[in-house]
Amino acid sequence: MTEQRRKVRRGAARTAAPRPVPDPPRRILLVSYGATPITRDVLQKTIALATPEQAKITVLGIGRIFGTALGLPHPGLKPNRLEWEEQRSVVQEAADELGRRGFDVLLAMAMARNAPKLIARWVRAKNFHAVVIPDPARPAWRRRIEGELDHEIERRAHVPVHAVPIPAPARKSSRGAGP
Repeated sequence: MTEQRRKVRRGAARTAAPRPVPDPPRRILLVSYGATPITRDVLQKTIALATPEQAKITVLGIGRIFGTALGLPHPGLKPNRLEWEEQRSVVQEAADELGRRGFDVLLAMAMARNAPKLIARWVRAKNFHAVVIPDPARPAWRRRIEGELDHEIERRAHVPVHAVPIPAPARKSSRGAGP
């Protein structure tokens, strides 16, 4: 009394064609390093990049930590309260202006010794499509020593970096301020 069991073969299930995955909205990173002002030209470049697809914009303020990465940590090398507030106000003003233009804006603050390295980490982690940075005028010798910020970020992050030239910030000097 052995019953032969029939093998049931299942056919391939009929599935609907997969829906194409929509591209995520473009994301643009606007960076201010060391309280470099975000001028109207920098905002216009950011708006021009973000306008076609109504991109999401993140405004990142980076406070500069002085010293070397191999040195001992010292609180005097970090930005003080006034420098941090100045950086925060620069970032907040830019975010307010972009928000008035109808963009979805996020704010972020960070501290770094090596700004290109930090920016590249942000770009890779958050999948940014472009970076916009103000590029203050500097003498040729200083550019040679410090390097080009936009080239360094592009080399590390592999996304287009738009460096917008701005005039050099005025130096505060106590030499000509006498009575």
